[in-house]
Amino acid sequence: MMKSAKGATGRLVSAMAVAAAFVTLTGGADAQSNRPVTIVVPFAAGGGTDITTRAMQEGMSESLGVSVAVKNTAGAGGTIGVGEVARAKKDGTTLGMAPVGPLTTQPHLRKLPYDVDSFDYICLAYSAPTVIAVRQDSPFNNLEELVTYAKENPEGVTFAVQAIGSIPHIAGLALEDAAGIKMTYLPVDGDGPALKALLDGTADVFIPHVSFYTSNADQLKSLALLSKDKLAEQPNLVTAAAQGYNLDFPIWGGLVAPKGLEDADIARLETSCKAAIDSAPFQERMEAVKQPIAYMNAADFDAFVHEKYETNRKLLEKAGLLAN
Repeated sequence: MMKSAKGATGRLVSAMAVAAAFVTLTGGADAQSNRPVTIVVPFAAGGGTDITTRAMQEGMSESLGVSVAVKNTAGAGGTIGVGEVARAKKDGTTLGMAPVGPLTTQPHLRKLPYDVDSFDYICLAYSAPTVIAVRQDSPFNNLEELVTYAKENPEGVTFAVQAIGSIPHIAGLALEDAAGIKMTYLPVDGDGPALKALLDGTADVFIPHVSFYTSNADQLKSLALLSKDKLAEQPNLVTAAAQGYNLDFPIWGGLVAPKGLEDADIARLETSCKAAIDSAPFQERMEAVKQPIAYMNAADFDAFVHEKYETNRKLLEKAGLLAN
């Protein structure tokens, strides 16, 4: 009888262990998906990336059925916040709204604790083209006139560039490479100072975000929209592609997570991102701030980021700007 009782007890303990393991694998995952989510914005509150993220907050919270918080971790051109996401737990509770610069240019310019393969890519959320802009009274009226002058006057065109490694800078390098020209670079601290340099004659050209160009269109004219496609909202802006130059340099951002999420978590977050972007409140907010919306799913966003990462690496390498 004692032996039989001992055997029954052993079987009971084994069954309980199996049940506990099952709960860990299933109930634990369910509990994880019910935990609050934090989205790290790598810039200060109030900028375009922050506004877009906060506009997605409610829709993602409703879709996921959990609270979604936004955390601003600014500094070092966005790399501190993006690095924070790369180091976070791989459980789907920490995401980042990662912009183009910290993902595809900054890792080439200096040693960082992450690279393009440090993340799982969830979705692209926004993308706004850039514009090659000059003063209203500039003698240049299209891209070819600028290129012709630059060829006849090497380094005679002064380009006000917002930051080394920024998308406007990369776009300028791409134009030089495609057209076989060389410009003189004038570093400035943002679009406002670039516009000032243009208007006072210190610079000849700069490359702003399309919404900045639109807001200052009374003082500027566009030589080329750096986009594959025309903008429905701005049909008068001629693309670089239509002028024979394959230049596509938007300013974009999307949701990323630390590398190593379960496929189910990526799919769940991707679905939530799409639901938020499709929601009326998000669409209305983006319309109010003139922020173009651009969605890509996880697989397409992953491929897109890797393509841009390699394109930017090649351009920076040709310019001798790659970090050792």
